[in-house]
Amino acid sequence: MNTTVNVNLAGQHFYFDQAAKVKLEVYFEDIKSYFTDESFLQELMTDVEARIAELLNDIIVDPQQVVTIHHIEKVMEVMGEANSFKIDDDKAQNKTEIKAVRKLFRDPDDRFLGGVASGVSHYFSLQVKWVRLIWLLLGLFSWGGFSILYIALWVFVPLAKTTSEKFMMKGQAINLSNLEKKIKEEFDEVADQIKNADYQKAKRKIKSKTARFFNAVAEILVFIFHLLLKLLGIVMVIAAWISLFIIFTLMFSIGLHEVFDIALGTPYWPPIDIGHTGVSIWQTAFVGLVLAAVPIIYVFLIGRFFITKNSIGGTATHLILLSVWLFAVLLSIFLGFRFADGTVNFL
Repeated sequence: MNTTVNVNLAGQHFYFDQAAKVKLEVYFEDIKSYFTDESFLQELMTDVEARIAELLNDIIVDPQQVVTIHHIEKVMEVMGEANSFKIDDDKAQNKTEIKAVRKLFRDPDDRFLGGVASGVSHYFSLQVKWVRLIWLLLGLFSWGGFSILYIALWVFVPLAKTTSEKFMMKGQAINLSNLEKKIKEEFDEVADQIKNADYQKAKRKIKSKTARFFNAVAEILVFIFHLLLKLLGIVMVIAAWISLFIIFTLMFSIGLHEVFDIALGTPYWPPIDIGHTGVSIWQTAFVGLVLAAVPIIYVFLIGRFFITKNSIGGTATHLILLSVWLFAVLLSIFLGFRFADGTVNFL
């Protein structure tokens, strides 16, 4: 029976069985033996640990679940073997290449106003200078309309913080080969900045002052936008609650009237007979109330999202609500046709 040990990866704790721990340690040693340049090996290992921690979080379901050798093998399949990264060995690299996923993030490394433009440029594989120019022109000629869109993207699009998110932002596969390239590029950038220290210093100074001004303005606008969203969310939630209360009160009243009418034998609501099927008015009213209630529920969910940033519901919730609403739509169409051809008779 394998013993269980606590392993720390990038500040996250995992429970490993002994075999999985040994295999991961061997994997790390293989990487260290291949990437011998100490100047960036430590940063590479930090990124590798962070990526492995992210992969394990995706693989294991329960935080208390024990990581097995099978889990480590799946991680290695995604990351790639250390010996597959020889310069002339493209086939070996392609074996471990996983299809890259491209997602929209804000770029923290090339940002002027929140990193939105640079993030969009990565997403559509465009040069950032053209994206910024397009945003500027659209903002000027749309009377600020696209400026509001920019602020909305700033609010809702997440910042790429982790190595994995930065790779997904650029549509790159997250494996050892790309991690190595990334760190080498970062070291080359640092070396270039040292060589051009005076130029870089002046450039940063100008950009810093300009960026600080626009960032201050943008932060105020973002704060106002957040505040307006919360206020709108509060209004939407209150309006939804009131509307739902009215709907269910009306439904209860109609049903109660029919119960009393049947009990007293003095029909208050004339029954509706749809093709002699005996459909009553409260059933017809129920269809109309469902048609109104489902959109109102979504108004409530969206309003709550604006206030708390909580999810507006899972897939099952949306499927159930959509199914109920579509059924009510079909039933209302059926009733409409019956009314139109005169087969619905008030007796």
